[in-house]
Amino acid sequence: MTNQTVLERAQVQQVGALLRDLVHCDVSGLGEDEFLAVLDEVVAVARLSDTLRARVAGDLSRRSTPDQVGGGLARRQGFGNAGLMVASVTGSTTAGAMRTIEAGRALLPEPVLVEGVSDTSSAAAPDGDDGPATMMSSTTPVLAPPAPRFPAVAQAALDGVLSTDAVAVITTGLERLSDRLAAVELHDLEHRLVAKAVGLTLKDVRRLVEHAVARADLPGHQARERRQHEDRYLTWSEDHTGMVTLNAGLDAVTAAPIRTVIEQMVTHQFRGRRDQDPSERDRRTPGQMRADALHDLARHALGCQETTTSGVRTTMVVRMKLSDLNSGTGLGSIDGTTQPISVSELRRLAGDAEIIPQILSGASEVLDQGRRVRMFTPAQRLALLERDGGCAKCHAPPEHCEAHHIVWWRHGGRTDLSNGIMLCTRCHHDIHRQHWGIRIDNGQPFFIPPPTIDPTQQPQPGGLAALTLDQAATGPAAPGENSVLRQNPAPPKNPASKENSVFSEAARENSAISQNTRESSASK
Repeated sequence: MTNQTVLERAQVQQVGALLRDLVHCDVSGLGEDEFLAVLDEVVAVARLSDTLRARVAGDLSRRSTPDQVGGGLARRQGFGNAGLMVASVTGSTTAGAMRTIEAGRALLPEPVLVEGVSDTSSAAAPDGDDGPATMMSSTTPVLAPPAPRFPAVAQAALDGVLSTDAVAVITTGLERLSDRLAAVELHDLEHRLVAKAVGLTLKDVRRLVEHAVARADLPGHQARERRQHEDRYLTWSEDHTGMVTLNAGLDAVTAAPIRTVIEQMVTHQFRGRRDQDPSERDRRTPGQMRADALHDLARHALGCQETTTSGVRTTMVVRMKLSDLNSGTGLGSIDGTTQPISVSELRRLAGDAEIIPQILSGASEVLDQGRRVRMFTPAQRLALLERDGGCAKCHAPPEHCEAHHIVWWRHGGRTDLSNGIMLCTRCHHDIHRQHWGIRIDNGQPFFIPPPTIDPTQQPQPGGLAALTLDQAATGPAAPGENSVLRQNPAPPKNPASKENSVFSEAARENSAISQNTRESSASK
């Protein structure tokens, strides 16, 4: 992978001249297939261009350390540090410049000290001693050929399959673990992260890395949670017109009930628009609706009883393994919050808020209803969210999603976990309109694109398993006893599946802690 060719200015100028010609070319006359092919190539070129920029930025950082003459290259050019110089010459933000530098550092070769060969030599006997000379053995460290610290990340950037932003996120996460994991474990995690990150959005890469780092270093994650909790704040200020601005920084556990209640109130109001008279339609923006929801909550706290009859479902769901709940160790999650939460923090939340834990798939819950009932129950919804995390396709948060039948109920589909999937409204419509297929294999959803999008119809992983390493499936199985398949528009002849027993067993190992804020408010 190491390329010793020295970059010359003339080479960059040649590429720049070609790009300057290309940006003046018209693309509006391209056919759809050719346009999509050109789009793929342009994205690849952009990634490689960003990689080159990152390499140069990383080397600028290397040349700008304070111990160098004049405080380093950036200081000698009139900038406080390398980040400020990169931000200035590229026109980006300082934060964006630092991400570029971080990605560039992943590409720079570093000298590596390795254990050398044993050096055995003879030493003369001490003065006055006629005895034989003694043999002395020592091991001298030697420098190995320079190589990137994270070679898999660097290779993915050089191949143009990862953006520099994704490279920076992965590299930063691995750096946090560099003194926590052995080199072999660190590089194994590196390869797994790179393989999973290809094709994900930057937001999903961040989520992937956060979960992986938290699981690899639970004590460090708990320390960050404590720091974030200590740093929490809420302030407000009023300008000369009387407009009040709120500003807050909250740790995930403190923010969870606030975000859950407000978002579910807003979602409830959005769904209510379907039945409104067009002439009286609610035209508030999401931001205005959140502001009104916060106002309504404050009014209720002051004694107003009207909001208790709103019918809004405001349940906060906390998930963890039952064994972790009992031991107080491990990681869990809160629906709607992407950051993993330590079980110790979740137990603190439960104790503070009088939350009652419920076991999914327990004796009191019926998770499989067959053909008797069309709508999924709240317990089934919780179990599906345990698998899908939100929208199984685009990963939208749970409050934006509904449970849907994979094989339509009117086509004989059962209202069971093995035939259910969580989808947001947009993805639900796209799947029907574009004729995507859905398959559940061993508890993981896969989406089969139509031939118009992918002629090979390669299944795309979905659900939480697409964003986490420990739950990732190696690939979709062939349709059969352990899978449920829908290929739109025609339903399969046999929608039955034994997958449900697999998923239900996994569900029994998980705990969902529910807090109904309406009941809590009514009891005050």
